[in-house]
Amino acid sequence: MIFDKFRLFRINADEPDYDCREGCFMRLYRNVDEKQFSEWLDSLIADGFEKMQCTNLNGNLYACLQGDVTVNAFYTPCDGILRVAANENKPLPCFEKQSCDRETDTVFYAFENDQALIDCGMCLLVQCPDYSFFVVDSGHYMQFNDNDRIYKFMRDRTPEGQKVVVNGWLLTHAHSDHISKFMDFLRYNRSDVIIEGIYSNLIPDTNENSRFWSTEEVLLSRKLFKMLESTDIPTYKIHTGQRFYIRNLCFDVLGTHEDIYPQTMKDYNDSSCMVMLTAEDSRIFIPGDASNLASLELTKRYGKTLKCDIVQIAHHGHNGLYKEAYELLDADIAVFPITRIKFDEEYPRIEANRRAIELSDRYFITSDGTVKIPLPYSPETVEKLPDETFEDFGKIERLWGYTYTPERKKELFEIFVANGGDLDSANLPVRYEGIFEM
Repeated sequence: MIFDKFRLFRINADEPDYDCREGCFMRLYRNVDEKQFSEWLDSLIADGFEKMQCTNLNGNLYACLQGDVTVNAFYTPCDGILRVAANENKPLPCFEKQSCDRETDTVFYAFENDQALIDCGMCLLVQCPDYSFFVVDSGHYMQFNDNDRIYKFMRDRTPEGQKVVVNGWLLTHAHSDHISKFMDFLRYNRSDVIIEGIYSNLIPDTNENSRFWSTEEVLLSRKLFKMLESTDIPTYKIHTGQRFYIRNLCFDVLGTHEDIYPQTMKDYNDSSCMVMLTAEDSRIFIPGDASNLASLELTKRYGKTLKCDIVQIAHHGHNGLYKEAYELLDADIAVFPITRIKFDEEYPRIEANRRAIELSDRYFITSDGTVKIPLPYSPETVEKLPDETFEDFGKIERLWGYTYTPERKKELFEIFVANGGDLDSANLPVRYEGIFEM
């Protein structure tokens, strides 16, 4: 065991070692105070470890030290818990601010996934001033062409004659509607693309919580780990408390699956990485599909320091973060990566969604069209791009059993047209159930 081999600890842990895969294990210590934490760090430095980074996020202390192994330690004074992950040395994210050519504006995009056959899927992008992109997640395997659409989106915004540059790709967690099109992108869209790094902290199928997962979750997680292990793209394992930089972007890692331990994590969504992205003095909170347990840790640790300008609503607006988290985030813009159909169905019963909208100046549903937000954020510059996809009601009913009244179908079609929907580019059949002609 790494911990025993390198004698990182002089006391016994309060819980069994937590399996984080990739040669990484975590130990948890209770009833630790700040003085003890500081003395323990000093002891590692005396043993030859080099301090790579120390951060303080609302009193929560993180330290990264490197010697024969890499040590990531995160201390939360609110509960007196120290979590320490140690793994064989691998590349670290960049802990220093980077320079970035200023050739264009910094722009955040909440991408419209193809919702013709399924209501989930999420992809976010930030274009940096040197035309490179940071990408978050991708889309579902039933959004068949979204790897091509994501590529085209970046290609159209990259100067002619230059390769598309992805300066980083964050995978929040390994659910199919977040990673499937990333995997297809690696297979089919890399010839004209430079991908500089992949960032994640994925929960492995060897973890004790995997007994609660569906077969698809287990198999897809296994497949993704295998792909990442074989790729030539640098991969970076991120940990709570880290602050790393890519171009003009700054990322604070506010949560990973390691923070839920030792609680039992029955909901795979709670394994999501949560990050606060700062660009041009604007803050964007990205929780992936983080759910109830992650929400409690988030609010307990960070309080009002969570205040941001833009929030991606967790788990597409299904049951995700609690309303208390959105009250602390207090975002001006709320982005729902979901279809209008599901949004309308869930809005009356999900208090957290209603609270996020009450607090915001504007909210957007990505199936209505990609949202473009130039940074720094200013209300008057926010733009919704034309709606590119539309639901195939017949296939949706056969696949998922959802059915809608003729009046609702017509209403949705009228919204699609009002959003600038282009019938020729949406790949629609010429007729839907005889309700309206196209």
